[in-house]
Amino acid sequence: MAVKKVAGEGLTLKHKIGYAAGDAGGVMTLILVSSYMTRYVTNVLTINFATLSVLLLIWNIWDMVNDPLMGTLMDKMFAKSSGNKDKFRPWLLYSIAPIVLGMIAFFSVPSLLSGFGAIAALFIFKIVYELGYTMMNIGMGSLLGTMAKNDPERAQLSSARGMGSTVGGMIAMVLVPQMLGRFGETTTGYFWSAVVCAVLGGFTIFIHYLWTEERNTASKLVKADDESQKVKFSDILNVFKKNRAFLALSMHSIIIVFGTTIYGQFNAYMYADVLGDISLMSYTSIISMSLTMIILSIAPAIVKKMGSTVRVIRTSLLIGLSMMLGLFGLMLSTNVAPTVFLFVSGIGYALINLSVQMQWGLVGEAIDYNEYLTGKRTEGAIYGTFSLTRRVGQTISQSLAVLMIGWIGYNPELTNAGVSQAGGTILGIQVMTLVVPAVAAIGSWLCFKFVWNLDGSTGKELSVWRNSKVAPVAEVEAVVETV
Repeated sequence: MAVKKVAGEGLTLKHKIGYAAGDAGGVMTLILVSSYMTRYVTNVLTINFATLSVLLLIWNIWDMVNDPLMGTLMDKMFAKSSGNKDKFRPWLLYSIAPIVLGMIAFFSVPSLLSGFGAIAALFIFKIVYELGYTMMNIGMGSLLGTMAKNDPERAQLSSARGMGSTVGGMIAMVLVPQMLGRFGETTTGYFWSAVVCAVLGGFTIFIHYLWTEERNTASKLVKADDESQKVKFSDILNVFKKNRAFLALSMHSIIIVFGTTIYGQFNAYMYADVLGDISLMSYTSIISMSLTMIILSIAPAIVKKMGSTVRVIRTSLLIGLSMMLGLFGLMLSTNVAPTVFLFVSGIGYALINLSVQMQWGLVGEAIDYNEYLTGKRTEGAIYGTFSLTRRVGQTISQSLAVLMIGWIGYNPELTNAGVSQAGGTILGIQVMTLVVPAVAAIGSWLCFKFVWNLDGSTGKELSVWRNSKVAPVAEVEAVVETV
């Protein structure tokens, strides 16, 4: 087997910033796609909701298949190399071109094509963008296991990723509404929003590639001639059968992504059609993401005080959903000022979404637990499968959101003419923006309360196994390339 010598004795500030840059760059592009694509396609391209719903279904089915296959492909390609090169970092570099070019092309469609040609172009360009994003996202997520050598380092990288995601999201959520407010929801506004997000995102992902390092030698040991260690596509199904912790994370992922995606899809409608000013989204984003950054910066201390990451997540979910439901009840009984809405909803959403920002260390635990159960180390396949569960939540929520916009009677022509939507439509937007994320938070809380199993005796057994598995640094550094 071929093994690289261990580099460095600990994570450096450069490592942490580099790892944070991955999600920062990815989220800069993802915000525009996830929060504004529906309005872009229906209001600017004037494609009807039914057609968009079909497109979303096809896109998301492809993404659901693509994610676990991409992760397994990374594992298999690395196994063929006998472990004599980096496992995930090369894929980060490969992802930049399709992300940047695919996104800019997607939001250039109205300037180039119309009718069926526009629909076909949308389909192709979105596939290109998602291919690049999947490549980057799975490579970045799986990289955590090859960078961290122990639990503290895993926690540090998980927090760094959360911080990066928050910063990247804040940049996009501040820039895009301001650009659309300045240029209008027009071809020009969306095109320049796409250029800015794509270029900034691509550059930041390149920093992620440059400033990260696969330094965990133990996780890179590959026995190419050992049948028990060979990666198989059927391993994906076995993860769900044997790994209860991963099952809890997967259920949580589907539910919470459903809720947060619905929130993201309808938030633009809330500010543009209910509150009357889409540029206000910038301020609620600043509030929610600033709070997230503050919590993540003190997360290690909070986790130490409360005993586990899962307990912190459960508490934040309960507080967040209470704020969202309370705000909804208040809006039913009185007129709520935009400043009150953006402040309360921003904090409530931040607390609910904290479960997403803090879940990455738990994914690392589930990966270790899977190796403990099966004897195989397959970060790519497991992270790819976890990404699939997120796609399931996105598929359901995006398709449902598009249909719901039509069901509640939303009329783009009224918005374009400066006329208010009907009362029932306004109520529907409020329900989708506030109630649905709260219900999703309840479901996520149940997953961590009753399905997750690594807080008790099983977690202690895993910790003992993990400590016994790690070889002394001196022994690892003494490993030389052999066959």
